Amino acid sequence: MKAREGKVNIKIEKINDNVIVKLEGELNMNYSNMLRETFKKILKDGNIKVLIDFEKVGFIDSSGIATLLEMFQNLEKVGGRMRLCHVNKRNIGVFEITKVHKLFGIFENREDALKGL
Repeated sequence: MKAREGKVNIKIEKINDNVIVKLEGELNMNYSNMLRETFKKILKDGNIKVLIDFEKVGFIDSSGIATLLEMFQNLEKVGGRMRLCHVNKRNIGVFEITKVHKLFGIFENREDALKGL
């Protein structure tokens, strides 16, 4: 599945029972709903192990964080898990300021994140 709108590109990849969501662009209030709809489809399809790859995400704002929190909570309700990888220093700073880094497993690379999933 691939969705594209404006400055955000979302690619979905499945490895075994893990879903990898590759984001590209800026995750801000203009595009958070697009990500939310992608997450809804992932859950509807019965996927509960989700890795979000931030390798090509330049910026995330509070609405993007709220969308990630919503997905995290929805996954927890069904016994699922969510991890993040390739998060740049700027975005790690945003996660730390908002204290959500304590909820998400943040990994340097995809391989380590999948082990933790």
